[in-house]
Amino acid sequence: MTFAARDVAAEPTHKLVTRDLPGVKDGDPAGGVTAENRAVGVLLEYGDAVHLRVDSKHGQFETIRSEFARVPESEQVFVGSERVYRASLPGDRPLVESVLEISAGDTAEWVDRTFYLDAFAILTDESWLYHSIPHETHIRECNASEHDELVAALNETLESVPGSAVVPADGFVSWTIGGVTYELDWDSLHRYAGADSHAMYDLERLQRVCVQTPEAVLRLDWSPASAESLLQRAWWWVVNSESATPPTRVRVPDGERANAVLDAFDRLRSALDYSYEVGNSDRSSDE
Repeated sequence: MTFAARDVAAEPTHKLVTRDLPGVKDGDPAGGVTAENRAVGVLLEYGDAVHLRVDSKHGQFETIRSEFARVPESEQVFVGSERVYRASLPGDRPLVESVLEISAGDTAEWVDRTFYLDAFAILTDESWLYHSIPHETHIRECNASEHDELVAALNETLESVPGSAVVPADGFVSWTIGGVTYELDWDSLHRYAGADSHAMYDLERLQRVCVQTPEAVLRLDWSPASAESLLQRAWWWVVNSESATPPTRVRVPDGERANAVLDAFDRLRSALDYSYEVGNSDRSSDE
């Protein structure tokens, strides 16, 4: 679904991300819905309205239709949408929160929250703050351009949700060397070696990263592909076999840039509770 507000306002500056931790469900204390609802609790303090696109199958649809104003097509922030309703803040906040909450083990509420709440956005009079498509968890976008303190406030409230954070929309760090570009995103190290060559290496497999000096080379230790699930290995085989074999040595332009990359790995580990180790920047290549 296209977010029309972006056509006239800022691009997202950050995004809310949550690691897929083993055995954790959406409504659990470390689950994705819990993380989003905690973030929304902060965002609602900054917003003036919430737009909700709701399927008529939603369990609270009749309540939403009777309590919230229908948004005219000319004012909608979702392109080509029907059944979009506007909640005013702070007055309508309790009902908005009830639409977003799910009870542990309540399958009907989980289906409503994940599939029948098609999209929602938190808006101010000037722009937008947050845009979410619940069934597409990679679309949890934040526009903090007008609020310098917002990202810090969001991450403070997410400290109690392991594996969740608000991170820069354009990744943590990138560099190019020898015609190859590397980008460190929140869940992967990406490698681009041309328009048709893209591999992504899952950070869940990363065990340790350090810098070898004086060569300015990253050394990365990964768990073996054999430790991954059969489904994951099949995906690599069909879609991108290169992603199954992450590099153990990656060159960086110089020592200063190498230290910046290592610092980015360290910040990412801290933000999302990864278990990999970050070594000292002065380790030698003979280690």
